[in-house]
Amino acid sequence: MIVNCSKEDTPPPTPTGQSKQYTIFNTNLSDLIGTVDFIENTNGSTTIYLKLNNSTKGNNNPVRLRRKTANIGGGIAVDLQSVNGENGTSNTTLTKLENGESISYEQLAEFNGYIAIEGENENEGALLAYTDLGPNELTGEKVTYNLYSPDGVFNGLATLEERKKGTAALMIGLLEIDNESELLCTLNILQENSEEEYVHQLSSITSESNGFSFNELTEINGVATTYEEILEINGYIEVGDPNNTISFKAKGGIGSNTD
Repeated sequence: MIVNCSKEDTPPPTPTGQSKQYTIFNTNLSDLIGTVDFIENTNGSTTIYLKLNNSTKGNNNPVRLRRKTANIGGGIAVDLQSVNGENGTSNTTLTKLENGESISYEQLAEFNGYIAIEGENENEGALLAYTDLGPNELTGEKVTYNLYSPDGVFNGLATLEERKKGTAALMIGLLEIDNESELLCTLNILQENSEEEYVHQLSSITSESNGFSFNELTEINGVATTYEEILEINGYIEVGDPNNTISFKAKGGIGSNTD
């Protein structure tokens, strides 16, 4: 719900002095970066103010508050004002979400979701820039693992990052991928005192995702897990070869199973 104010009726919202700022990151589809501020107002509303760099006049990209994380995507919680391409700003004051649910500044500042700056026209729905919010915010702690082809040549990376809520975001990327490919990815965990492995399915790498697989590791085999616990597992990541079921495109140890 957008609160429209004019000089003829109610005065504009007055900030209480409480605010929280997040950094906006670009995806590989744009060079949009910037900040978003959540500002508490005395009338109980919250102003969400975006300031983007590298915006273009005439490109008024949609802005949405979405649920879950930018890594895996989520439903729309509420539409925000589109970006003014000329000055790179978006300014929305609200008290409710799309479903009519009231939401306070405290709830928005710790919302289990993300802000999405999206494409328009032929790129409608594409994620151009984003920031994860509240418990989904990245702490800055991360580990990167190398992936290798069957002949031992370096050909990709797996990056594990910690979220504020303690879980892990996992991104897998290959250096090269054929058009219209779909490569299955798995996290294989070696069982203690056994030759058996537990195979945890990950999202596939496709040409549409520009050679990446994006995942949230919140549980493994039905058991909740944390970033710190994944650092201790004895396992490996495997990217399958669709043309050879007994081989792989890329593979690399993760957790304690690294050189």
